[in-house]
Amino acid sequence: MEGETDPVLKRGTAMRTSFRLVGGLAAASLISACTVYSYKDLDGRALAKVKNGTIMQVQTADETIEFALNDPPVVKNGIIIGGVHIATVIDPADIVELSPEKKAARVVLKDGTRFLVASSESDGETIRCEAVKPVAIPLDEVVLAQVRTVNAGASALNALAGVLLVAGAVALDVALIGDAGEFDPTESFTVELAFSLLDSVPMPIVEDKGRRSNFAILGMMDASNVAGEKEFWTMEWTPVEARPSEDGRLRVTLDNTSAVPRGVDEAKLVVVDHPAGVAVAPGVLGAVRSYTGPVPPESATDKSGADIRELLAAGDGVFWRTAGGDPAPGEKGLARDEISLSFPRPKGARRARLIAGVSNTAWRSEFAREVLARSAPPAQAAPQAAPVEKSRKALRPTEFASPSGYKNWEFTTLRVRLFTALGWQTGQVLFAVGPRPAADVIYDIDLSDVPGDKVQIKLSPPAGYWLIDRLALDFGKDGALETSEIAPEAVDGPDAAEVLKALAGEDATTLVLDPADPPSELTFTLPPPKEGMERTVFLRTVSCYEMPPKADVPKTGSRGGERVPARFF
Repeated sequence: MEGETDPVLKRGTAMRTSFRLVGGLAAASLISACTVYSYKDLDGRALAKVKNGTIMQVQTADETIEFALNDPPVVKNGIIIGGVHIATVIDPADIVELSPEKKAARVVLKDGTRFLVASSESDGETIRCEAVKPVAIPLDEVVLAQVRTVNAGASALNALAGVLLVAGAVALDVALIGDAGEFDPTESFTVELAFSLLDSVPMPIVEDKGRRSNFAILGMMDASNVAGEKEFWTMEWTPVEARPSEDGRLRVTLDNTSAVPRGVDEAKLVVVDHPAGVAVAPGVLGAVRSYTGPVPPESATDKSGADIRELLAAGDGVFWRTAGGDPAPGEKGLARDEISLSFPRPKGARRARLIAGVSNTAWRSEFAREVLARSAPPAQAAPQAAPVEKSRKALRPTEFASPSGYKNWEFTTLRVRLFTALGWQTGQVLFAVGPRPAADVIYDIDLSDVPGDKVQIKLSPPAGYWLIDRLALDFGKDGALETSEIAPEAVDGPDAAEVLKALAGEDATTLVLDPADPPSELTFTLPPPKEGMERTVFLRTVSCYEMPPKADVPKTGSRGGERVPARFF
């Protein structure tokens, strides 16, 4: 009938369309399925000559580093620069630095570990994170590197064989169906071949950006009110001469040399036996650490260009402070100083310990209040209407309108910035200790992404706030130490039993010492010395200093050296 399509012709057209679709699908899959990769193990010298290839793994003398297939490293200026993808669990109490970077967050932990958090999720008291840890490996430190390259010749032959295979499958389908047959995809050789090829193709890694969130970590941004602090808690380590009296007991003085009331929650003697030639100091994590070869900076200058190397290397109680001290009343003064240091770095050193002896000219809450006073808007002769939100914002402790532009963290910490393969990054922070005697503390620094044979460090302390006695790096490893903690067995003065109970542990029962109170004497019995070992002793105290109220003169104590019953809270 005129206008109607021949059924045979219609079936043939449908078959040809089906074959085109299936053949196209099979051909597309051949592009990936027929790619042949070669894997080579190369040393650093051979790796430098590779033009096209993906670095999968790098082995150095100390470690093996694996990289993600979808985020391979690159070789630049003789250094392999990349990131190691990790899944980790963070205790928020271990975070010392948190900086937003678009939707990610740069995090530094107390142990010096640094990484970029891409996504995070709260898990009770911890945070589970997907992160990238930066690394930089000089080619001359590469023992072996696994590199993946495309074998062009084998891939072409595989593709040609695949084309012939698809053509044969299509021809077989046509022969079996015949002119009057129906095309059944479930019985087609071509369809089966296409799906088998697709199964052999590696699935691409696709990030599920819709479900990724970083609120758990970014929601922890510091909003604390440092200026409003009423007390300052700290753990102190005071070196003690290990010279017992004739009765074999060691007597140690417990006093208050500050200008504010001091509450002591715990006082114990920490006895450290160590090999000869090994020095020990407390670490920022609260345990005693060892070091053997502290290296002073080979160069150190401040913002004025003055050479301060000898001052920072000596560790003799003579402090560096911003030149000129405090500005005269009514003058702006210098907002921040800048210290630039350079240390020699041993080949292959991936970590270092920063030995820092620092103090401050004021308690952190006092300094914050001083900045707030400079930042507050001037008093008006007559009240003027102003938006409430604007007024509140000007007095928030985390945002300052003053030209100094101090951030909240600058009252509590001092960033230690490292020059890395990605530029200047925060590698660690030093904690403000207030106007107390400086004592060496060990901070860990990760050098995994630091290039070259130098460790370059910059500090930008608020002018006049930080006092620095010593800065040194140690590249060795922690040695074996034998440590004993000893509680006091006697104390002089009234209420001895209550005092000993208060000092026995961190139980919120605190002995209060006013600045004018006479010192107390604690008595300890030392364990026998270890044969062939040297001994270092510390008095470790957990103390709470009561911050002076705003505009008040520091308290001077009211006991005038007279022995009175102990006071607790």
